[in-house]
Amino acid sequence: MLEQAVEAFHFLRPWWLLALVPTGLILALISRRDSVDLQWRGVIAPSLLKHMIVTPQRRWHIKPSYLVALALGLGAVALAGPTWRRELPPFVEDKAPLMIALDVSASMGQSDVAPMRLERAKQKILDMLAARGSARTGLIAYAGSAHLVMPLTDDRRVIEPFLAALTPGLMPVQGKNPVAALALAATSLQGEPVAGTVLLVADGVGTTDASEMRKAAGRNGVVMLSVRPPQDTAGIPVDNVEVTVDKSDIQALERRIDTQFESAQAEESGTRWRDEGFWLLWPIVLLGALWFRRGMTVQWVLVLFLLYGHPAKAQPAEALARFASLWLTPDQQGRIAFDRGDYASASKLFADPMWRGIAAYRAYDFLAAAEAFRKVETVEGRFALGNAEAQNHAYEKAIKAYDDVLAQQPDNVAAKTNLAIVKKAFEAAEEKRRKDEQQDAAPPDLKPDETKIDEKQKGGKRIKVAPNDMTTAGAADAWMRQVQTTPADFLKLKFAIQANSGSTPVGSSPR
Repeated sequence: MLEQAVEAFHFLRPWWLLALVPTGLILALISRRDSVDLQWRGVIAPSLLKHMIVTPQRRWHIKPSYLVALALGLGAVALAGPTWRRELPPFVEDKAPLMIALDVSASMGQSDVAPMRLERAKQKILDMLAARGSARTGLIAYAGSAHLVMPLTDDRRVIEPFLAALTPGLMPVQGKNPVAALALAATSLQGEPVAGTVLLVADGVGTTDASEMRKAAGRNGVVMLSVRPPQDTAGIPVDNVEVTVDKSDIQALERRIDTQFESAQAEESGTRWRDEGFWLLWPIVLLGALWFRRGMTVQWVLVLFLLYGHPAKAQPAEALARFASLWLTPDQQGRIAFDRGDYASASKLFADPMWRGIAAYRAYDFLAAAEAFRKVETVEGRFALGNAEAQNHAYEKAIKAYDDVLAQQPDNVAAKTNLAIVKKAFEAAEEKRRKDEQQDAAPPDLKPDETKIDEKQKGGKRIKVAPNDMTTAGAADAWMRQVQTTPADFLKLKFAIQANSGSTPVGSSPR
């Protein structure tokens, strides 16, 4: 993660760095002016001058000129716009799609990681599912072959019983084939609008090298949770996190997954870089505080009191807002409220119509959001307007907004997808409206409903799967309808069917 930030670091407005040149020159001139040696060099011979200069014994101190130069330098760097990450688009999911590939090979049965490598891996996967909340996550089990246990779902409770049932004995082919797991995960993530992440939870990757793994994962990022003793984690060819007794490993994985997701979103939608220069305001403010002198503090308090007005005449919230207005622009106040999740307040504080609309959208005030987005004459504004109008069920207006986007960007995948969804919703609404009009126009004259019982019916058809018929095309579907089974039995038979039918990647030989 740190390496990615270092590689991506650059300045948005690098020309502001030229301001460092006059700052350095001014500091050099001030230092030259204050130098006693330079002041007297033209009057007293250098051989005598060094003996005549007396340096007073005083404590070390910082000259005000140094503070000014440092503040100006920090200001120039801040104005240059340092950045190392992109802003996440406002209308996307906050969590990346994640496929977890769990190693269920025989080596995971070792107990050098308490209570056992496989059990610790399952515990960590449960912690990851809990940390991700309703984010979409899928599960793959692999050894010598790879098998999809659960496709992407936002309900982690569906994954938990199948995760608990996984053991090495369920796998039809023994060995260790992470490439097959990555290829299967890439297939599962293929339909996602942007790249996802594959999390390998394993005790190693055998003899597989990094190029094989990257090729199998395709556009998706790969990160690994190493479930083995720390001294044995060297030589893993992918970005990996060592398993820990606390949740620090899960937090590290989340940061890596989120970073990869932001990068994928940025590449897909062309989001802008996030200006991080505002962080330098804090040291600049601290340097400014050093300029206060005895007696000056009272004068500043008096000036602020006169500008602020009598506090007794205003409510606390109003007084705080007026005080904030002395130092922050409306957009800055809106961004502070937005970052702390108070979207309703942010929508009223923002002056920028795009951000005002985004805040109103996040606050589920779609009417106000649409009103704000109408003032933004950009592709992003029209796309956001389409989203807001769709939420308002104003499907015709939403369709027009998406058409405007596609007229300028014909390859905009998000606009194409949303347009198709809105058109279907519009057709369904129109169909329902026509049926309602027909019912209102001609009320049906029908007899009361009757209940009839088929005395010859003896129940539904029971489908049985014979042991010698496990590889037929309908065997898997038939087994899916046999609900009276344990997750372990279900997975064992499912994996066997996939392995025998060749529907899943299988390693050529155990490694």
